[in-house]
Amino acid sequence: MKPFLISGLIGLASLVLAPTQARAHAIESSLERLTNLSNSLRLESQFSSGQPASDAAVRIVPPDGGPAIELGRTDAAGSIVFTLPPQASRQWELQVDAGPGHRDYLELPETSATPPQPARVSRSHSYPQVEGWALVPPLGVLAVAGLAGMLRPRRPS
Repeated sequence: MKPFLISGLIGLASLVLAPTQARAHAIESSLERLTNLSNSLRLESQFSSGQPASDAAVRIVPPDGGPAIELGRTDAAGSIVFTLPPQASRQWELQVDAGPGHRDYLELPETSATPPQPARVSRSHSYPQVEGWALVPPLGVLAVAGLAGMLRPRRPS
């Protein structure tokens, strides 16, 4: 019975002492047409923490739901320079995929914009990302429930 008592006390301590904050981790992207290369676009993506969204897949998605066209991956700074394929039009969306829960969608700029349009910025919806310590309180509740079950009075047989 002593091991159950000790584990229950540890669970109770973790319930009281563990931080419970879960932070959101959104992705933010900007897209601009490069002036020195008429058909090229530069995309920069970063997380809301300021960390670059490195190695994120960048693709364009047609409006009819057809297969996406892969344009490349962002570098260590979260940037990529690319040229749109000829079939892409303004109705297509640019997708930045930095992993589960980290996707951003941007509108494509006008192809005949003169002078070049300013950068378009998009902020994806943030999905809560649970940190390791945030899982401790629920485990503590289970430990306390187990402790209570072990300490309840029993009828003699």
